[in-house]
Amino acid sequence: MNAGAKHTVIKNGRVVSEGEVRVTDVRIEGDRIAAIGPFDGEPADRVIDASGCYVLPGFVDFHVHLDDRIGRFYLADTYESGSRIALQNGITTICSFVTQGPGQSLREAIRIAREKAGGETHCDLLWHLTPTTFAEPDWTDIQEFLASGYRTIKLYTTYKPAGIFADQARLQEVFEKLGPLGATFLLHCEDDDVIAGIDLPPLELAHAFSHTRLRPEEAEVLAVERLLALALRTGARLHVVHVSTSEAASRIRIARETQDVTSETCPQYLWLDHGWLTREDGHRWLCSPPLRGGREAFRDLAASGTFDFFTTDHCAFRCADKDDWDRRDIRGVANGLAGLGALPHLVWRLWSDDPDRAAVEMALRLSRNPAQRAGIGARKGSLEPGFDADVVVLDPNGPDHPVRSSLADAVETYPGFTSPLSFRHVLLRGRPAVAGSQLTSPGEPAGQILQEPV
Repeated sequence: MNAGAKHTVIKNGRVVSEGEVRVTDVRIEGDRIAAIGPFDGEPADRVIDASGCYVLPGFVDFHVHLDDRIGRFYLADTYESGSRIALQNGITTICSFVTQGPGQSLREAIRIAREKAGGETHCDLLWHLTPTTFAEPDWTDIQEFLASGYRTIKLYTTYKPAGIFADQARLQEVFEKLGPLGATFLLHCEDDDVIAGIDLPPLELAHAFSHTRLRPEEAEVLAVERLLALALRTGARLHVVHVSTSEAASRIRIARETQDVTSETCPQYLWLDHGWLTREDGHRWLCSPPLRGGREAFRDLAASGTFDFFTTDHCAFRCADKDDWDRRDIRGVANGLAGLGALPHLVWRLWSDDPDRAAVEMALRLSRNPAQRAGIGARKGSLEPGFDADVVVLDPNGPDHPVRSSLADAVETYPGFTSPLSFRHVLLRGRPAVAGSQLTSPGEPAGQILQEPV
């Protein structure tokens, strides 16, 4: 153990490691896990009694939007507020986005994001990159970024007006040039031609439920089909974000047998259905892809392992901004939902009748799998010697309390939802960061940016 490094032992917990649960101890030296197993050695500097709790690797939310402008509105959550509620709920690493803006280089966009996040994040942080111009200097920059730890590229098959749409030719070019350099490609899959071909009467555009017709299931399914075929030809490593339809999910699962493709879904697609859009305030639940029907079958797919992991697509808007539209065309509504604080609570629900299985699935689908896809699986996502000591001590039998998705003045995505999960302790790289579901040092954000400056 390094001189001056704290020696921590977590005792008597139900430790989730290597796909199984066993009552044992976790020994931490400094910022790393030292050993898993019964501990009877020298006295520790700190002993945490985890009796009655699961001991899990820190969670990773692979898909979060923070401190950015989307359309007309600025997001409600900063890196500070978003990372605060994340860490309070066991999320020790968040993956956000840097999108190249009009007239801006991707390098400049990364620099601005680092300025916003530096010294402000309570949990560890990395970014996915969305380039929007592809002149020769852009390719050179992207290749440099991939070599310096930026491993994931986010692309969209829709949103032409926003300037982030990529057609099949562009996707093929990006896959062929950047795939061999180690890039993994995140894809928002909705076919823009299908969406552009839908024409609704003006009166229908005033109703939130029309969002499901403007962005129908077939748009997602077709985009996924075309993407999988292109990736098979080019050998690209794919990750399909926020899958909302059973058909698309099933196609990706089949493709996983022969391609390097993973997928995620989000709690809103598990536990909310399109009925929420029929409410008087249904516009508050607009997101893309839209909320769908048939959620029981979709949950069955999720519980059976169809999705490699779960994320939030956290995209919180202030209540006043969500309500700022003309009441004539729902396409002007701020598009996105909050979710960071809800993630573990609503994923646990899938297997709540079998707590041990729920804990094992959480360790796999909220920790190990997203860490590996983010390119940090050699240091995060598992309770293994040498890994970062990002550790969650989770009490599954705490008192029921309301699920809270965001600490900002944002619309609550899951009103009336409750959870018994209590985060008794959370350690970030061996440092006690949360006790009793509250930050231990709220004024001292200790998260690290996991990628180097460019």
